[in-house]
Amino acid sequence: MRTQLILTTAALGLAGAIGAQAQVYSVNAVGYINVTVPAKKFAMIANQLNAGTDKANKITDVIPTAKDGTIVYKYVRNADGTGGYASAGFEFGEWSDKTLTLPPGAGFFLYNGDAAAQTLTFVGEVPQGTLTTSLGAGLNQVASQVPQAGLLETVLGYPKADGDIVYKFDTATQNYIPNSVEFGSWSPAEPVVAVAEGLFVNKAAAASWTRTFSVN
Repeated sequence: MRTQLILTTAALGLAGAIGAQAQVYSVNAVGYINVTVPAKKFAMIANQLNAGTDKANKITDVIPTAKDGTIVYKYVRNADGTGGYASAGFEFGEWSDKTLTLPPGAGFFLYNGDAAAQTLTFVGEVPQGTLTTSLGAGLNQVASQVPQAGLLETVLGYPKADGDIVYKFDTATQNYIPNSVEFGSWSPAEPVVAVAEGLFVNKAAAASWTRTFSVN
């Protein structure tokens, strides 16, 4: 899986003035992310841009078109800690489930059923402000809300705790790569996460993954 992030616009619009000196600005950073998935492979990816005019991140806005045979699988966690997959397939020019949402903070699997590699382009606004992803005790399929690569805890702010296990998915081998937290340290190493990469996280206890982010 290959990813590329490009911020195409940083729009600064003057919204008004207070008194003689204070000014209020509205800042929106718009960009796109290219994700390439090899032929006949699964990749665990993530949308990290708010898509659609209503920013609801429906699959029809996040991935408006794909090759026939493409399937998205999103792990949905129930309140009692159990879970299962919601899925949508792309056939004859449309998704089988148009209500499926793929918001920033959620990871999902994408299967490329085509005989050639497929590049998907996510387009939308970069999430900013205080961003929080809830992590329940047990299994969660998640991602950083910020479109940034780096060490999971050190750079992306993941709230590690003893007993946590983070599973990266190796697209080339189609296998999971586990990294656990023991006595406050990562074993065998702190995971390095790419832009638009999804993860499975098995949390020892419920927590919130919170990060304050601005493009300025």
